[in-house]
Amino acid sequence: MMRRHAPRKTPIGLVLLLAAYVSLALAWNLTIPPYENLDEIEHTEVIRHIAVTGRLPIHGEAETAGYHVRQEASQPPLYHLLGAVWMRILGLPDAPPTRSAVPGAVVACGPSDTFYNKTTWARNPYEEEPPWQGHILAVHTLRLLSTLLQTFTVLGTWTLALRCGASRTLAYLATAIVAFNPQFLLISSGVNNDNLVTPLATWALVLLVNMIKGRPTARQMVGFGVLSGLAGLSKLSGLGLLGLGGIALLATARREHIPLRRVVGWGLLVGIPALLLLSPWIVRNLNLYGDPTALAPMLEKVGRREYPIDVIGEAWLMWRSYWGQIPCSFYPRSVYWVYDLLMVGGFSGLVVSWRKTSRNLRPLLWLLTGWFVLITVAWIRWNMTTPAPGGRLLFPAAPALAILLAFGWQQWLHKSFQQLWTCALPLWSIVALLAGPFAIFAPPRLLAENAPLPNPATYTFGEQIELVGYDVKVSDAPLWCWLVSERYCDTPILDISLFWKATAPITEDWVLALQLVSPQPGNDTLRFSYNRWPGHGNLPTQAWPEDAIIKDSYRLPLPDADFPTQAWNLQVAFFDLETHDRLPVSQTGLQTGTAAVLQQLRVPGRPAACEETHLRTPATRFGNAIDLTHARVISGTENWNVVLCWQSLTPVPIDYTVFVHAYAEDGSLIATGDGPPMSQEFPTSLWQPGDRIRDEHRFLSPQDDSIVKVTVGLYDPVSGVRLVAASDNTPQLNDAVTLWSSQPGAYGP
Repeated sequence: MMRRHAPRKTPIGLVLLLAAYVSLALAWNLTIPPYENLDEIEHTEVIRHIAVTGRLPIHGEAETAGYHVRQEASQPPLYHLLGAVWMRILGLPDAPPTRSAVPGAVVACGPSDTFYNKTTWARNPYEEEPPWQGHILAVHTLRLLSTLLQTFTVLGTWTLALRCGASRTLAYLATAIVAFNPQFLLISSGVNNDNLVTPLATWALVLLVNMIKGRPTARQMVGFGVLSGLAGLSKLSGLGLLGLGGIALLATARREHIPLRRVVGWGLLVGIPALLLLSPWIVRNLNLYGDPTALAPMLEKVGRREYPIDVIGEAWLMWRSYWGQIPCSFYPRSVYWVYDLLMVGGFSGLVVSWRKTSRNLRPLLWLLTGWFVLITVAWIRWNMTTPAPGGRLLFPAAPALAILLAFGWQQWLHKSFQQLWTCALPLWSIVALLAGPFAIFAPPRLLAENAPLPNPATYTFGEQIELVGYDVKVSDAPLWCWLVSERYCDTPILDISLFWKATAPITEDWVLALQLVSPQPGNDTLRFSYNRWPGHGNLPTQAWPEDAIIKDSYRLPLPDADFPTQAWNLQVAFFDLETHDRLPVSQTGLQTGTAAVLQQLRVPGRPAACEETHLRTPATRFGNAIDLTHARVISGTENWNVVLCWQSLTPVPIDYTVFVHAYAEDGSLIATGDGPPMSQEFPTSLWQPGDRIRDEHRFLSPQDDSIVKVTVGLYDPVSGVRLVAASDNTPQLNDAVTLWSSQPGAYGP
């Protein structure tokens, strides 16, 4: 009796990897706002156009009809056709997206001082929470289709690794490298045609590996041709499979001494199915655009490359964006070190172990390498035509790269450490999700109406916006700043939490201005200005829920500036982006201007420069807290200038005033230059031990030039009490130190 083989069970490890991948893709789906994924609104609109009209979009015509298709109108259509079928089967709404682009002036795309303001489409985040409706439901459900399609990429990576002779441990590692790449998770949770070309290319590689491991069958070659044609109908990069297949079959024919007539037959078995699938699309492009690939109209939309090219910069962008790039921003740099290690270790291990690689394995690794190189060359060619340094363009070769890296790590790591890599990658992708998309796109928290607030206050902006509390401080860069960005290590950090409330529906999107302005009256010098939409760009004021308390928090690195350590007033304002008109501000019913001054902050800067030629020896000490270390008196026909340098020893709780007095020969006071240090720009209550303050005062010259003595000191402006002054432990008369005197032997200029 013939024994029947029991069906092979799916490894539990693969099931767990698939479950983890799907869970994380869903988390990305929920976290990334609709249309904030790469080119998502354009791909979604192509799908909607097909679902509504039953026809593929045409450049110009589709835009005129109100579809935001842009360059994607002439993309190979298979993914979009599949998406339209998905919409119809599930009965998804085909309403147009109610979105408007965020004004460019309040979007911080690319490198910037913060990871905020990366939202490019205006939205109301509180209305996007499940259960979804309308176009929001459609885009999230289309994203599920993408996740389902990319599940076949994950399965294909596992299968391809085993077909190439990898152990299960290495197959798990290769699969994890693909599935838990943050960029792969981003793409597979978005509406994008990369989500069809990648699984098709992966399974085409599986079939091609089977073909070259033995003599290819007719069924295999036809199947490879079909998969190649479908991949080409999904994205132009899929056409590279035909070139790879041709090279692989020629190498196989040479190895097996196959006659030329049979090789030509192989080519026909591969090429005819692919051509039959591609020809309707090619003919359509020729008729519409005079271009078989329809690249010409696409380039009219995206623009052609301007030379010269920053090769190193472009390579860096490709390297980083292969592992993680949100449409408007990269991740914090700490996210990438794991993937940098993964790449360097894998490639170096592959090179070192190449001589020890078996002859049977080498052709398969060459095949994977060739596919990765082919896709890379195709990207380079496209990137030379139009700027496109996006790592996702290499994703058709992502499984091939992952398997090569896994084989490379086999050289360095024991089996248990390979398993550790496999477990670490999904965990690290969670770190990437929290540090990247969640930090960028999460809306501000809503607090209960009776929640305790720091610094309760009531500033009213216009008639609808209230600031009901705030918390502000300036801190040094944290020890972990290098994990985020070098920018965070070079400058103080401004920590701000603002608690807002809309007292009525807001009908305009006002821009929030957070500014550090000079506290000196009449001086409008700015140390820092942050002008963006609230909620890190995620919460335009028209989206504010009425009567809810919104906690709006920021960590803002201050830009480099040539200012000494001093005080700055933190002020808050709202203004119109087009006219720059500000909303009026009132407090307790009284209008106070167009900005609310919340707090005076001490901001570290450069040390004050004091002229050593005017060093006082010994220094005069005031109240055992402040030293007068330098002084210079400059007489003039109109004004006398007094230049002082103070050194802080211990903190003082009072904002002292500096008195500068000029006396006549009879002892009468004839001129004064009293005022706060640095003309109110650095009150003494903000001084810290070690601070050096350069302070200038001026008074008018008397007509008769009768000044015989100039003295200086410090006093409390409320009580009038002077700080005790002593030089070399010798008390100074009236707690005033003489800086200049016409008497011989006195301290002079």
